[in-house]
Parts: sequence; C-alpha cells; structure tokens
Amino acid sequence: MSETVNVGEIANKLSKDIFRHFKWKSHPVKDENFKCHNKEHKGTGDKPKLTHPGDVVFFYDDPYLGTKIYLHTDLKSYGEKSITSTALRNAFKSLCMAIECAKESDDWRTKYSIDESEDYEIRGFLFCHNHDNGYEKDFYEAIDRINLQNINIAKNTYIHFLGPHDIQRLYSIGNDLIRLKDAEELPKKYTFYYPDLVMWRRHGDVWDQPATIEALTSPYLIIKHGKAEETEPGYLVYYNRKGESVEEFEYFLDSLSRFQMLDSDEVVRVRVTSKDVHENMRSNFQAAKKKYARSWGFDPSREEILERITLDKITAV
Repeated sequence: MSETVNVGEIANKLSKDIFRHFKWKSHPVKDENFKCHNKEHKGTGDKPKLTHPGDVVFFYDDPYLGTKIYLHTDLKSYGEKSITSTALRNAFKSLCMAIECAKESDDWRTKYSIDESEDYEIRGFLFCHNHDNGYEKDFYEAIDRINLQNINIAKNTYIHFLGPHDIQRLYSIGNDLIRLKDAEELPKKYTFYYPDLVMWRRHGDVWDQPATIEALTSPYLIIKHGKAEETEPGYLVYYNRKGESVEEFEYFLDSLSRFQMLDSDEVVRVRVTSKDVHENMRSNFQAAKKKYARSWGFDPSREEILERITLDKITAV
C-alpha cells in the first residue's frame, strides 16, 4: 500500500498538468505536517496523533458561495492491487481527522498563509492516482463498500475525492484545451460558466472563474470564451456521459436552454470526454435535436440554433 512516487513531485505535476487549466492555485508549502490538537484523534496502535499530514493545499474562489475554498489534499499514488476499500477507508479516516483539526488550527492557518479577514472554507480532498495504469475496476464501487458510518466525520465537514478514471479524464481535458488553443480554436482567456440558478446567484466577475470541484465531477463542464482566430465567441462543453439514449441528450439540450446558452448567435461546441461512448452517440444526438425542435414548435430560428451545435469526442491521453 506504500506510495511509489514522491508526493512533492505529484503536487508539482498536478499544478502544472491538470489543475492550472481549471484555474486552481496551490500554496507553495507542500508535503508538510501540522500539529494535532484533538486528544480524540488516534493513530497507529491507538496512540494519540501528534500531527496530521498535508501534501498540498489547492484553493479557488467559489462563484456561487462567494467564498474561498481551500482543499487540504491527500495525494495517493497506488498500484493496481493497492486500491482497495480498506486502503481508501483508512485514507478517508485520516483526512477527516486532519480537516477537523485544520478548521481550528492556528498552526494550519499560519502554515498556509490564511487571511482570516476573508470568507473561507476548509475541505478535504483525496486524490487517488494509479501509477501503473492497471486499474480497470469501478472506483466508485470500492467507495460504496466503505462503511462511512464507522468513520468519525465531524459536522459540516466536506470531503471530495477523485479516482484514477476521473484523473485521466481531467488530464485529457487539459490536453484538449492545449490543443484547441494551439489551433487557435480557443482564446487564451476563458472562464468556466456558472448561470444564475433558482436557488443560487453567481458572485463576482463573469470572467476568469475557476472550475469548482463540484463542476469537475458533474455530467458536463461549461467554458465560456470570446472570439479566437478560428472560432466565434461561445461555449465549449465537456460532456461526461456516454450518449446512450436520445432522452439523455434531450435533457442535456434542455439544460443548455435553461442556462440561457441557446438564446444568442454564440457557438456551442460539445466535446465528449467518456472513453466508452455509445456506438449510436451521434445518431442519438441528432435525434434529440429534432425532438427538441419539435417541442419548440419547429421554430425555424430555434432549429437553426440547434443545428449549429457540434458534437465531437476528445482524444484520451
């Protein structure tokens, strides 16, 4: 179960190769422990913990909450056979204790240069990387087998996680963004799009917004961009589903409409990130556009908007 790659190296590669594309930042202090001040926290052999580990702290401003989110991150680099429910349970348990302590720790705030005059929230983030690229199982099944009731999770504590396939997908999206910018099909300046919702309103400037951890694990990730040399202003949507049915795409198109993305002349490009797309994905998408146009009463202008939406699959890296 030992980690085979130096966590500092992983942190640097994450900042450079993945999360920088999603407008996250990381604190320069990496691979540091901070003091434990909770006597109930036990370590190996049921001995009181003296410190909690911290591989890297990522942070960004949440557009809906209007709050800076700090992700105290545990970077795991496992071989295929080491990714087990037991290993993950131990990782979650350790991370939950660390976050409970970090929220009340002066040592943590000092170490990571926290400005206490700002609104902020500390969350846990488990990043589970498969270094030998042999893990083919469903990571979420391993998560589901963990008895979370036996893990002491403090009230109002949030723990996020990414598994091997999530990491590969995000790496591929980052690579796709590089390719599009190199082909001048995406300007260097872009923002992740957060429409005003019924219960939530966006905070701050619409431009240069980051992708939240919730957005990175959602069915689709939306980028808003201006004019590029080869593309008009519009939206770039990374679609994290297989395209198995017409109804799936009908719901997707309805979401784009509710997000006010189909009310202008701006281009909408959909790029599918799933590595196992359905063989009828494109046919299902075309059928969904026709059915959705029918629900609009075959308005010619609406049909034209739908027909301009393109669908492609990104190259997995």
